[in-house]
Parts: sequence; structure tokens; C-alpha cells
Amino acid sequence: MTGWTAGSDRFYELVDFMLAKGLNAVVIDIKDDDGRISWDVEVPLAREIGASANKIRDIDERIRYLKERNIYVIGRLVVYADPLLGSKRPDLAIHHPDGTPFVDRRGIRWPDPYNRQVWEYNVAIAKAAAAVGFDEIQFDYIRFPEHRIAGYNYEVPVRQRADAILGFLKYAKEELAPYGVFVAADVFGLTTSVALGDDMEIGQIYEEIAGVVDYICPMVYPSHYAPGTYGIANPNADPGRIVYESMVRAQKRTWGMPVEKHRPWIQDFDVGKDYTAADVEAQIRGLAEAGIYQWLLWDPKNRYTRDANYDVAPPENGEPEWRRQYRAELAAQAAEEGAGKDSPAAGNGQALAGTGSAGASAPKGGTRAAEGSPPPAGAAPAATGASPGGGMAPAGPQSGAGGGPGRGDR
Repeated sequence: MTGWTAGSDRFYELVDFMLAKGLNAVVIDIKDDDGRISWDVEVPLAREIGASANKIRDIDERIRYLKERNIYVIGRLVVYADPLLGSKRPDLAIHHPDGTPFVDRRGIRWPDPYNRQVWEYNVAIAKAAAAVGFDEIQFDYIRFPEHRIAGYNYEVPVRQRADAILGFLKYAKEELAPYGVFVAADVFGLTTSVALGDDMEIGQIYEEIAGVVDYICPMVYPSHYAPGTYGIANPNADPGRIVYESMVRAQKRTWGMPVEKHRPWIQDFDVGKDYTAADVEAQIRGLAEAGIYQWLLWDPKNRYTRDANYDVAPPENGEPEWRRQYRAELAAQAAEEGAGKDSPAAGNGQALAGTGSAGASAPKGGTRAAEGSPPPAGAAPAATGASPGGGMAPAGPQSGAGGGPGRGDR
């Protein structure tokens, strides 16, 4: 849910919808891409720039309401697309090498991803959210702008960009550990399939980010893929296949990591066509075929498809066919190379020995005990996106939340 939705009476309508559909998690905006924080926080820099918008005047009560209904509460925090911080504190914003301020196509001044004070500001807000009861902090726009700035994020080493993004996430994870919250990051959908080591010139390397956070959330909205991607003539006309192909690739490049780390955003908003219940269900089935049973559902208007069936059963044999085939390919490759049992073929794309499964124990690197683990499946209306929106996740073998239009950010 956006902050405005979460602070209005529609909040209760959406909670009723979630419970009726078996959805078990909600994403609520902590700080949106307008730079405004959804409630008043005791963060000095936020007070200095007037960031608190009081969209949710009773945040404690609303979080308590959710938890009484066993709904897992995720907080979305936009990091670098923050026009308020960028304009109010130009010393913390991106500049061209000649000293002139950088402004993107929307007229936004982005805070500098290399700047430690920007890191500290966002983590201070995350701590405030953890203190009022959020179960998880989900960092969005955790990237460099797509615009090329020579000598800053263009014509510089990949590692310079990637290390800045990883550095922030590692810092946030360490600082938030005492609060017992999980940490997630939203990334562009294409990060699941670009060449290994390719950061798309924005600092996002899927497998590296997945190794730092508890959950990685690629925005695999079918409408955002170009014709011909993965051999699909019109990705928007085949939403199930596009999310399947994306998330199979995600798992192959992180082979051996717990599969529960992958929690993609899927589409429930109209771009290029009207999205229907059939399109939403096709994406959920596509994820199930890929072996993914938790997801985030996004509609920027927070008006989710009411007649969709959000419940998809796992395969009878317990694992998708592609995974068995891929393991066989790895085994054959290992045999050829004489790699033996210590080769990647020993993995299965899921948790290795002792890691547990979703809902049974904290994810690898998590900070909670089993009691505080996130739901194993499904989600509920969220609050994320470039325009008013929200997301959600279903209970059972799935999860859901929200995302929104734009090249990759919600």
C-alpha cells in the first residue's frame, strides 16, 4: 500500500480482501519516490528537510492491527530516487564532473549513492520503521540512475558502481541486525538474465545482491520486456512464460542458494493491455513451474484483481522438471571435468543441508529465530511504486506484494 492508502479507510478494505483470498503479507511505503516519509520520525535530517508527510497518523495501531491477523509487514523504502533530499541538500546529490547538478528526465535530483551520509539517512529511517514493528525493510531504487554521467557512473569500472550498491546493503544489514528485521532489495527484472558480472550500468548484480540480503525481489513485469526477449515474440501477451524464464535464470545464476531468497514482483496493472485475472494467474502458475511460491503483486492504484485465484499447488513430485534437467547437466559437466561430488551439481537450486525452508527458519544470513520467520507463501496489498500503489502476497505455497510502472522500479 502507498502511505496514503495505508493511512486511509481503504486500508481496512484491503486487509479484508487479503484475508478472504488467503494473502499473508503486506508492503507499506516507509518512504516513497517523492522523498516523503509516511509518518513522523525522529530523524534529524528528515526534520531538517521536512520529509515527514504524516500520511499514516496511527502507524503503531495499524501495524498492530495487521499482526493481530498474522499478516507479515514489509516496509518499502526508496533510497536514491529521493527528489526531496536531493533538492533540499544539494551537497548530498549527484553532480556532473564539472560541478553542475545532475537532474534526470523527470526533473529529479538524485542523492549520491557513493555518499556515506545518504546511506546513514536512509538506514536511520529504516531503524525508525523497525522500531514501530515492521518485520522487514525492503530497499527500492537501490541503484544508480539510468542516465550516463561520464566519470561518475559511466566510463568507470563496474566494480565501482556495484561495490557502492553492495556497500550500502551490507551497511544496512549490519546496522539493522539488532532490530531483528529481515532485509530485502528490489532489482530490475533483467538482472536475472544479463551476463554474469553485468551490472546494467546501475550497480545491480543479481547474484551478488542475493548473497547479501535475505530476499531479492526482481521486478519481472511482462510489460517491461522487449519483443523477442527469451524468444518470446510479445512478452506482454505471454505473462506466464516471461516470469518463468526470468526466474529459472535467476535460480541458475544463484545455484545452491536457498530458493526462498527469490521473491519476485509480478504485474497487476495495465500497460500495453488490460491485465485480467487470467494474466495474474498465468504469472503465478509460471512462477510455480519455475519452483517459486512466494511473490509480490503490484498495482500502483492499490486496486487488485478481486476474482483471481491466488492459490497454486506445487508439483506432485516436489520439484520442477527444469531443475532436475539442470542438475543432470551439471553432473554430466562435472563428470567430464572430473570435478566429483564437490561440483555445483551437488546443489539443487534450493537450500543446502541445514538451511531449512520458508516459514521454518530464518533465511540464510537472517537475524530471526523460526518464530519470526516470514510467511512461506502468499502476500497482501503493498505500498510501492512510481505512482500510488500497493502489493500483496497469498498464504500457503505462494507470496505476493506490489510493484509499478517504470523500467524496473515500482
